[in-house]
Amino acid sequence: MKKSSLKLSILLSLILLLASCKEHVNTEKNKVKEIAQAEVKTDSISDKADKMKAMLHATSLPLYMNVILNNKDALHINETQYQEFEEFNKNKSPEAVKIANEIKNLEDELYEASLDNAKKEFILGNFEKTLELRTSLANMKLDCRTKVLEILDEKQWNDLVILYQEKMPFKDKKEMSLLIKHVNPLPNYMQLIKEVDIKLDATQEEKLSKWSSDNHPRMMELAAKVNTLEKNVYELSILKESKENILKKIIEIAEVKKQIVTTKTDCRDHLIQNILTEDQWKILSSK
Repeated sequence: MKKSSLKLSILLSLILLLASCKEHVNTEKNKVKEIAQAEVKTDSISDKADKMKAMLHATSLPLYMNVILNNKDALHINETQYQEFEEFNKNKSPEAVKIANEIKNLEDELYEASLDNAKKEFILGNFEKTLELRTSLANMKLDCRTKVLEILDEKQWNDLVILYQEKMPFKDKKEMSLLIKHVNPLPNYMQLIKEVDIKLDATQEEKLSKWSSDNHPRMMELAAKVNTLEKNVYELSILKESKENILKKIIEIAEVKKQIVTTKTDCRDHLIQNILTEDQWKILSSK
């Protein structure tokens, strides 16, 4: 009898031990699963943030679909409308994101090409490609606005405008260094020279000062003009201005940006040909 009780006790202990081990294994599995899901979620958020950053850099036109799909209830969008928006976004969004990323990648390549002393014609030719992509993206965003206006009623559109301006207002780039970086994909050599010790002599300092006084005010004026025009494009879209008139503003922005990139490239060439020694340029471009 005692032996039977002992065997039963051992058996129960083993069962409890196995159950405890199984529970521990399941707990660990759940922890791993939760961590994996959290990492995927973090990657997803990061990916969305990168896409949004690229899109906002590529165009100042409002990204209505993003706000619509995330604020269905606030905008009183019914199921039929929502399905139309989802379908449109599914078909069009990947291409828009692709174009925005192509613009970013081309601009990154232009930055390096400028440092590698690529010819002016090469830089301007490739910069022209980014402007063509921007026009293509603008066409897509304006077609998206047309679709939004077809699906929403007047009240829903007005509510969307209010909500969009609240959640995604146009951000004036008041700090000039940030504005120059936004409107011009090339290195800001005059700023770099201030930050890098390349031991300029008095003659070089004088030449740099003259170039700066002759060109800097105009560069600031052109950069500010791009900011004003981009804000204008943002506002005209909300005010339901015609696609044709908005595209005229897009083309005007492109022309101003071309002037900026041309001047920046001339600045680089002037530094290499007339001011810096070969060693000084190597130090500057390596930074």
